[in-house]
Amino acid sequence: MIAIVDYKLGNVKSVSCACKRIGLRAEITHNAEIISKADGIVLPGVGSFFAAMHNLAGLGLISLLHRRKNDGIPILGICLGMQILYERGYEGGEALGLGWLKGSVGLIPTSAKLPHMGWNTISCGDVYFNHSYMADCNVKAIEYAEYGGVQIPATVGNGNVTGYQFHPEKSGKVGEDILRRWAACLSFPQ
Repeated sequence: MIAIVDYKLGNVKSVSCACKRIGLRAEITHNAEIISKADGIVLPGVGSFFAAMHNLAGLGLISLLHRRKNDGIPILGICLGMQILYERGYEGGEALGLGWLKGSVGLIPTSAKLPHMGWNTISCGDVYFNHSYMADCNVKAIEYAEYGGVQIPATVGNGNVTGYQFHPEKSGKVGEDILRRWAACLSFPQ
């Protein structure tokens, strides 16, 4: 079972529907017992970095997420959920992130219109983006998307932690294929 963490910021229902479309059993929850038994964890999100970390702390989930990460459970962050995987962020005020990926998250340094919203191309096809902040990381991203002359980390990862700056749940068949590839690392039969 996949735990889609509901920390009151995000697109939890669309992520849940996408998981169901590809045959994954997923539960939207902020219940620690359910999260502690999950085979995989998804951190969705639409909102600010500061609010995300504030809400996770208020729900008492930060230490549990660290334990699950250290247990080797696959964790996927989507959009804001990807951003909070980093050490620090500045949207909505400065806040510490989960710190699983090195770097910080700040406003996209471009004169192009923000947010970066709409379809953009990565190697497997067109995916849907909607964000104004991006990771500024010391570690090379797995894949980038270009917007307004800026190379934006689109797919990042380290061990059992993966992040997508785009929304696979809103990216049609390409997004479903991306979610299937992530799900292939889970420890239960598909």
